[in-house]
Amino acid sequence: MPKYLQTHGVPRQRPVSCRSCRARKLRCSRDAPCTNCVSRGLRCELDNSSGSPPRSVQTPESEVVERLRKLEELVESQRSQRNGSPKPISKSSNNLGLQNHMYNICPAIAHLDKDVAWLASIYSGLEVAEKMPSNKIVFRICPMQHIMEAQSYIFLSPTSIEPSRCIWLPLYHEAKIILNKFTEDIDGGHHVIHTPSLPSILDELYACLNQQGQVKAGPMILLLSIMASSTHSWVRRDCERGVFSTSAEANKQSPSWIKATEDVIDIAHRSTRVSIEGIQGIIIASFVMGNIEGFSRKCRAMYSMALLLARELGLHCIDHPSMASAAKSANAEMGRRVWWYLAASDWQMAARFNGVAQGVYQCHVRQMIVRKPLNINDEDVTDGMNCIEQPLSQPTTMSYSLQRIRLSEICRNIVDRTPLIHAGVPGYETIMDADTEIQTILSETPPFFSMSVEQIIQIYQLDHQHASRIFYQGYLLSSLTHAMHCKIHFAYFTRGYVDPSYAASREICLRSARKIIQNETRLEQSGLCTAARYRVILLLLGIFMATIVLIMDMCHNKSSTQREKQQGELADAFRLLEEAREDSETAVNFLDSLMQVLRRHKMPRPKRAEETLLDSDMGNEPLETATGAVGAYSTANNQPYSNPDILPLPTAPPSVLASNNANIMDMGGDGFTNGEDMSSYFNELAESFEQGVDFDWNDIFAGLDSSYTQGL
Repeated sequence: MPKYLQTHGVPRQRPVSCRSCRARKLRCSRDAPCTNCVSRGLRCELDNSSGSPPRSVQTPESEVVERLRKLEELVESQRSQRNGSPKPISKSSNNLGLQNHMYNICPAIAHLDKDVAWLASIYSGLEVAEKMPSNKIVFRICPMQHIMEAQSYIFLSPTSIEPSRCIWLPLYHEAKIILNKFTEDIDGGHHVIHTPSLPSILDELYACLNQQGQVKAGPMILLLSIMASSTHSWVRRDCERGVFSTSAEANKQSPSWIKATEDVIDIAHRSTRVSIEGIQGIIIASFVMGNIEGFSRKCRAMYSMALLLARELGLHCIDHPSMASAAKSANAEMGRRVWWYLAASDWQMAARFNGVAQGVYQCHVRQMIVRKPLNINDEDVTDGMNCIEQPLSQPTTMSYSLQRIRLSEICRNIVDRTPLIHAGVPGYETIMDADTEIQTILSETPPFFSMSVEQIIQIYQLDHQHASRIFYQGYLLSSLTHAMHCKIHFAYFTRGYVDPSYAASREICLRSARKIIQNETRLEQSGLCTAARYRVILLLLGIFMATIVLIMDMCHNKSSTQREKQQGELADAFRLLEEAREDSETAVNFLDSLMQVLRRHKMPRPKRAEETLLDSDMGNEPLETATGAVGAYSTANNQPYSNPDILPLPTAPPSVLASNNANIMDMGGDGFTNGEDMSSYFNELAESFEQGVDFDWNDIFAGLDSSYTQGL
């Protein structure tokens, strides 16, 4: 056995050699001092195991920890004085992991690790100011009517080398009107903000501008996006508010507000920390941008920016155990709303839209620790919330948002079941699994979503304003659900006419299309202001898809007993698109694109009544809608659908196509004018199909403008 193992654990009986002799490998006398050190004039140091205990190694570490603590307090106090407010719940996932690890080690080392993590956060660039540099962008105030003519770039001083971006804001009382428009008519579609806090945010922002101080990026982004949303959704009825004389004047400003929002975001995310208000503003701006130009690259980039900034604020891990102290704060609850809206949108985009985003999403459930938002009203969202969450059967301002999350989870499941290499049409088994989930949602939908305003007031004891918002939530949910139901079955719709295996998809598409049209009619009969809904592209996409389904069904279905009902349903769908022409350029493009495709594939053109002898007087009678109500398409009501007309190929300039004249629909030459009826047109369309005309519907509708059909 080796000597060191034999003597292991046995205490030394004699002192060891001194340090000097051991270093020089000399034989030591082991005296104090030894002879070698005396002869060389060195200080002799002997190790004495039986002497006094060694010095505590904790003393220098304690001094370091104490000095770091004082340094941290000093820097924290200076940062608080500079920013004027405490830091919100912005933590990176790495910092959260370090903090969680500190709970299992000694307090001294834990405190030291905390200091190291804080210093690392400074190195990684997480600690930045909230206020934007005044030399990059400035804000000025002027009347709303003068904003379009104001200069976008100004020189701050005669010695300035380059101009600074100047964003002009409306007067305070005009901004309040714009804000009220947003909260009353628009906020329900993307409820990610705390509505009661908006007036105070506006007051604080304008107070800072009046004092010529530096503004925070987050509230400014939110205000600019609200301006863009309100002006985009401004309709004729809103002119009574007094800011704009015409709706066209307001709509013209919307792109400039989007541009201003983009400029502030571009400067803010590179030089400041964007707060949760800024992310809320980016969500609103991307929603408006999508309605204006579709799901474009700019729109996708805006959503990606919102996700990036949300992660930097730690919204993806709000409910991490280390954040338990802030879990009941109002800021945390609003963070849940923001994150789940972004995640739901991410999943829906991956399943609904074609192109590069198809089949790809960024929010993975295993990479987020966020509870779903509470089913409570905004008034109940306060710091230290002790209120009990309302059941889903109770209407709140979050009712629609929570149902939207459930629908988006179905979209995520569809993407997960469809390999990216087979991206495109999911397998039929996947479609039917998703159909089962949608049917479950439809059966579990709370009853108040299908009630009238009066019923909601009577049963749930709500005032008229809140009841109207709940009714509008029901309209949005019904439109979104049935459009999604129709969308997932749309690829198998025409196969259902020739293959009984897909007959269920055909019936579901038809039922969903009829529900979409009936839902629009129900909203019109409610008496609420509904014109702004045509500015929402997802709602228009639903109507457009329903119109396509009804046209295809009329061409395939040879049953003469259903012809009158089909004509009424289709006329109702075209009437909705025609009404949307006045408020949406997208609706004009939908109609034009649809008619161009029918003409390109040699579908029969309508004929004038005086040129075609009708065998029946159907053309002189009003069309019957799907619900049995008589459609008002008579000349007295100035409706554009009556007897068909034959017109040459389009020669009119684009300005004619973009006309807002509600009395004439000139879709590039094939128009339906006053006093005419569409019955003979659809009769000939169906007869042509019955005579054996071979229509490749996939090819036909692939010809539609892709920028307007990505959601189909």
